[in-house]
Amino acid sequence: PLVKPRSEDPNHPKVVTKEVAVAPRYEKRYGNPQITELYSLELGNSDEDTESNDFLNAFDPASGNEIISAGGKIEQFVVSPTTNLMYLNVKSNSTQALMKIDVMKEVTTLPKSGGEMINQIATSDRFGTLYIDSQVGNPHQVIALEGTKRKIVSDNVHDRILGIRKGKVYIGQVENDQLVKIKTTPDLVEMTDNPPLKTEWVGSIPFNKDVRWLIGAKDQVIIYDLKTAYIVTAGNLKEVKLQGDENYVSVDGAELIRLTKQVTTTLVELQPLKP
Repeated sequence: PLVKPRSEDPNHPKVVTKEVAVAPRYEKRYGNPQITELYSLELGNSDEDTESNDFLNAFDPASGNEIISAGGKIEQFVVSPTTNLMYLNVKSNSTQALMKIDVMKEVTTLPKSGGEMINQIATSDRFGTLYIDSQVGNPHQVIALEGTKRKIVSDNVHDRILGIRKGKVYIGQVENDQLVKIKTTPDLVEMTDNPPLKTEWVGSIPFNKDVRWLIGAKDQVIIYDLKTAYIVTAGNLKEVKLQGDENYVSVDGAELIRLTKQVTTTLVELQPLKP
C-alpha cells in the first residue's frame, strides 16, 4: 500500500488504499444482437436543366431510369442476399416496370406478360429466385422467376406471397381483406409448377392496404398495422397492442420500433416484441 503522511502530524503515517480501475460493464439487451442493413438509391431531380452526376446516371444502360425520371414511384425494393441483385417494382401512372440492378450498376427491365401487374415481390434467402404476385386481369398467380423461366407456385386467385425464410416460401390466402390461411412450400434451387402447399395456420387476421408483414428469424409470421401486431408461431396466433404514432418491426421480428411525435422531436423507443 502507498503511505501518505497526515497533514496534522507529519510524523504519523497514513495508509492509503490504491484505487483499482473499474472494468467496463457490457450489457446484453434482449439477447438479440442486431445487424442493420441500410440501402440508398439517389435519384436526380427530373426538373433540373443540367445533368446531375448522381449514382443512377452512372447506370448502364442510361435508359434504365426513364420510368423513374418520368415521375415513377418505387413501390417495392428488395435485395437478394445470395446474388446481391437489387429488384425494383416501379410504377408511373398506368405503366409498371420490374427492374433489376446488378453490382456493376447495369439496369435490366425484366420481361412481363401483356397487361401484367406485379403487386408484390420477394427474394429467396438461399438462391437467386425472385417470387412475384402476378395479376393479368382477374387471374392472380404466385410465380417464381429463375432468370427467364417462370414457374407457377400457386394459381389460387386469393394467394399472395408473404416472404421466404430458411428454405420456406410463405404464401397467404387473402379473402375480403382478411388473411385466412398461411401455407408454405420448400424453396428449391429449381422450382416446379404447382408444388404441394402445406397449411401452417387457419384463422382470420385483418389484411388490407395499411398492413405490413414479415417472416421473423424464428419462423413467426408477423402482420401489423398502427394499433395491433398479429404474430403466428407454430400455428398459434398471438396479438400485441401497439402504442405511439408509428410502429415498425425489425427484420428478424425480435424488436418493436415505436415512434412518438413530440413538439419538436420524435421519440424513438425499442422494446422486445413479445405477445
